[in-house]
Amino acid sequence: MDKTLFINIASYRDRELWDTLESLLTTAIAPDKLHIAICWQDDNDLTALRQKGWTPVTVSSLAGFPVYRLDGSAALIELIALPYQHAQGVGFARALCDQLYRDEQWFLQIDAHSLFAREWDAYLINTLTGLTQQSAKPLISGYPPSYHVTEAGEVLYGQDVGRVTFNRFTPEGLPTLTCQKLSASQPVRASFVAAGFIFTQGSFVREVGNDPTIFFEGEEITLSLRAYSWGYDVFHLPEQPLWHHYTRPTSPKVWEDHSLCAQERGDISVCWLQREAWSQRRVKALLGLVSLSPADNEAKSLGPIRSRRQFEYQCGLNFQLASCYAECLAPGFTSHFLPPRDEVEWVNRHRHYYSKPLSLMALLGMPPTLALPDKLILHLYAQNNTRLAYREFTRAQLRATHVEVSGWSTPNCPPAFLRLASWWEPSGWGRVVQQPWGDDEGPYCLL
Repeated sequence: MDKTLFINIASYRDRELWDTLESLLTTAIAPDKLHIAICWQDDNDLTALRQKGWTPVTVSSLAGFPVYRLDGSAALIELIALPYQHAQGVGFARALCDQLYRDEQWFLQIDAHSLFAREWDAYLINTLTGLTQQSAKPLISGYPPSYHVTEAGEVLYGQDVGRVTFNRFTPEGLPTLTCQKLSASQPVRASFVAAGFIFTQGSFVREVGNDPTIFFEGEEITLSLRAYSWGYDVFHLPEQPLWHHYTRPTSPKVWEDHSLCAQERGDISVCWLQREAWSQRRVKALLGLVSLSPADNEAKSLGPIRSRRQFEYQCGLNFQLASCYAECLAPGFTSHFLPPRDEVEWVNRHRHYYSKPLSLMALLGMPPTLALPDKLILHLYAQNNTRLAYREFTRAQLRATHVEVSGWSTPNCPPAFLRLASWWEPSGWGRVVQQPWGDDEGPYCLL
């Protein structure tokens, strides 16, 4: 086969797909070397496709869906026609495209709303080849600059390249990622991939590939972990040869089409919320938070080269604690670290120690001459309402000049406020007072 670059495009009712395809072909220095696989999740109207200048030729089927070859270009373009009512999430769509891989030398994964700079293919290949001096398996990724189209049809191109950084942990303890502006003149080592732009060696498809059990949330953190476990090293480029349309407020979304109402009407078999719930269990299993279900026989596993804990060392996260290094947070948003000297250093970097002497009477705003409650309950909370400490004080203890409240939390979950509730034997609960952990504000009564 003479094709050398395999391109994976998952498209969900995306009107920009054909602009993306045209941009890919017209700006490539060697379009005849491209093998483009598209998962076309749409109404699959072939008439509309022909009107755009393509000639679809049925060549095979995949997972029960027809596969068309689109004639009309020097590139090999294969289109998996998947009715959007049968969509099962982004991982499923990308994994279908992976099955069309034919051992091409290079691999590119993009979203179906991307535009390209001239000679993007030569630029990416040459850059990745140069990065092999730093890594045996370099992988280029990141958030491309944005573009949007004005009402007059003019395309406006952004300039800022985004690096992928840690954002926060969800209440369920799952890490989420975000974008920070990249300011650099050379490729920068990173830990996280942006699933809408990946360029690396073609072996990635067979070794890592896309997990069909991931619906949406958690795609990038699990893909980053699995790529790392197979020995791939992520690099962000200060200049990227493509742009991405991020907002798309009027574009159809799978969670709108695959609602509970649509399931009740019989339009779809399973609503998106159920698929997302199954997917979240899979994400937790990959992060080591729960055991893998026997039903997840189609799910991708970690590779044999590097471990989950080594990935945590590099990216600064601790999945079990739902913790991150302090440097992962503002203002630095660092996403790549050298491994710790030992486990003790690893543990300590995930601990934020706190200690503060408190005058309970002052916090309650009660002069010593007033009658004291029979008991005082003290709670210490982080900003996200995670309870860090719980203390009970008797009436006698309330007269102490100071009480020390100390302990440790994770760097991303430091103390934020105290909540004190008084208990009176005859009448029950009294007022509840909330006191900021910092000294810049005074107490105020909640009840």
